[in-house]
Amino acid sequence: MSISKNEIKLIRSLQQKKFRMQEQLFVVEGRKTVEEALNFESRVTKVFTTDEDFSMKFRVPLIHSRDMEQISSLTQPPGYLAVLKQSLTDLSSLQGKTFCVANAISDPGNLGTLIRTCEWFGVDALILDENCVDVFNSKVVQATMGSILRLPIVLSTSKDIIDFFSLKGIAILAADLDGTPIQSFKAPEQWALVVGSESHGVSQEFIHASKTRLTIPSLGNAESLNASIAGGIAIFQLKVNA
Repeated sequence: MSISKNEIKLIRSLQQKKFRMQEQLFVVEGRKTVEEALNFESRVTKVFTTDEDFSMKFRVPLIHSRDMEQISSLTQPPGYLAVLKQSLTDLSSLQGKTFCVANAISDPGNLGTLIRTCEWFGVDALILDENCVDVFNSKVVQATMGSILRLPIVLSTSKDIIDFFSLKGIAILAADLDGTPIQSFKAPEQWALVVGSESHGVSQEFIHASKTRLTIPSLGNAESLNASIAGGIAIFQLKVNA
């Protein structure tokens, strides 16, 4: 089965943020992630594969590997690709008790891994401020390993995020090198952990709004931790210290 030139053009355009925003679509690749995407039937707009068995099993179009190479954003296309509608949660409708805020995280791999980490540790939602990399960037999506399909994600501004949690009475906690050792901190029932970029840390806006600054003590000589690793350690510690 062939894929039309218009479909190829559309899917290739989704490698750029402006077209993802315009079309409100994004792409996932890889057998496991595409299989998971098929469970979200209302969000799937197109699926293509080069695997005949997969095509027959899930009744999706089988295309030539040359065509897959044209639409894939990966150097070595895995042979499974789906186009999905973007789905985000409104800040005002957030439910739950534990949250993570991504503050100016610009590295796609870090953000994607943080999304995956938040789902693993049972965080209720991840909120991205206006200075983060696009959550539907292909490298972010790949790094989430499917978690982007399940974890509630919010896009908002730093000011609105601070106002929301302050109004709700949810403690804003900042991951910061100059803070209270996290292992000695008794976590409140409700909290929003702010994780900043590796290069700049948490912004002053969030530092000033935070109830507590928390640090992960170093046992070696490295200057800093990877943002997603720091977020994972901090979230785990807050969960077990609740």
